[in-house]
Amino acid sequence: MDAVSRGRPPKPRLPKAELEFRAACSAARRREVEDVVAWWNSGSATYTLHTSGSTGAPKELVLQRSHIEASARATIAFFGLSEGQRSPLLLSAKRVGGFMMVVRALVAGLKLDILPVERRPATRPGLRYDFVALVPEQAAALAADPKFNPKDFRCTLLGGADVRPELEEALSKWPRPVYHGYGMTETLSHVALRRLGHGRTYQGLPGVLFAQKGEALVVDNPARGVRGLVTADAANVMSFSEFEWLGRLDGAVVSAGKKIFPEVVESASGCEGVAVGIPSREWGQMLVWVGAPGFDSNQIALKWEALPSWQRPKHVLEHVIPYLSSGKPDRQAVARWATQELDLR
Repeated sequence: MDAVSRGRPPKPRLPKAELEFRAACSAARRREVEDVVAWWNSGSATYTLHTSGSTGAPKELVLQRSHIEASARATIAFFGLSEGQRSPLLLSAKRVGGFMMVVRALVAGLKLDILPVERRPATRPGLRYDFVALVPEQAAALAADPKFNPKDFRCTLLGGADVRPELEEALSKWPRPVYHGYGMTETLSHVALRRLGHGRTYQGLPGVLFAQKGEALVVDNPARGVRGLVTADAANVMSFSEFEWLGRLDGAVVSAGKKIFPEVVESASGCEGVAVGIPSREWGQMLVWVGAPGFDSNQIALKWEALPSWQRPKHVLEHVIPYLSSGKPDRQAVARWATQELDLR
């Protein structure tokens, strides 16, 4: 006798994901994804992830299944994802960005193409994807490739690092929307989004609230187990649901007693470059701008006129910008080079 015959309604059909590994995937790549799938299917209540370590020593976090699922469903709802739609996995499943992509596929029943993690993702020309998650450097590599057609991506989500001004300008011209997410491992991926080319204000996802403690952004999202999380990010909180990100509190340059967030100066420049602080007898720290070769110093100076005079760099230098494997600029290396360069003058 089936459930209907016994007077009980049948269990609702759950979406079924389809995972396909590309031939180029290594055994380790297969294993990291299969481990996530096995955990999900086991029904286990917790999962352990490690933070990226980009702003300090990596930490081990034990995360609740209910919180993980809440994060996945929030993304699925915002981007309108549904069973049978296709996404690529281009990030490591050992970190929150790739881990959550696998979980989203399992919850929504997506077709997930698993590719090796590469700077220039090996996506197939002409194969359309409904939702794509990337780090900015991967997006930059695609944007620079004449063989890539951005119409192949219905919607793109960037995370893991800020978006350089010149890259944002290029990506905002893609025919389909490109978003940048604010979040971290502790919040189980993004809790706020902004669309590139539409200002610097982040809008919180439903159920996420923002506040400010001093200069620090505070995040609340009980559905994900996040309560009063005081972040290491400086922000201008405009309402309970929106904020403007200013930069990392631990990366601020204190010059003549005033705190300068390099990311604000970099965003105002409109081109590739890094603002760093170097020791100064007069200022304590002195803000120096190091631009990638070929920038127009006069044009940048005009853009910086919109900033208060104390936020403008004291020196402007030109040098190739080194990047870390995460796609973030190597600020320490740039600061060392700038210090040596100015000492020689």
